[in-house]
Amino acid sequence: MMLLVLTSFLGYELKCAVGTSVFIMTFTALTGAVSHFSIGEMPDLTTLILCMVFTLIWARIAAVIANKAQAKTLNRVTGIVLVTLGVIVLGVNYIF
Repeated sequence: MMLLVLTSFLGYELKCAVGTSVFIMTFTALTGAVSHFSIGEMPDLTTLILCMVFTLIWARIAAVIANKAQAKTLNRVTGIVLVTLGVIVLGVNYIF
């Protein structure tokens, strides 16, 4: 939803909108993690470290690809991915 608002209503270019969205989600995830940890739940340390490492690696790879892609291609790929994820989420919710 954030990408839709940033690109459609606020006129951001997709590359800038993705960066802004990820920046905002960082704070959302951080506050959720802090509140989760404060009630006494700690994640598996190995899983946490693996998630952090792979996130950093794939974020760098995605940034390199996005910087080389044309805006039109990037918009189409993003749209296809979001529609596909939406269909999967709807399907999973109605099947299970």
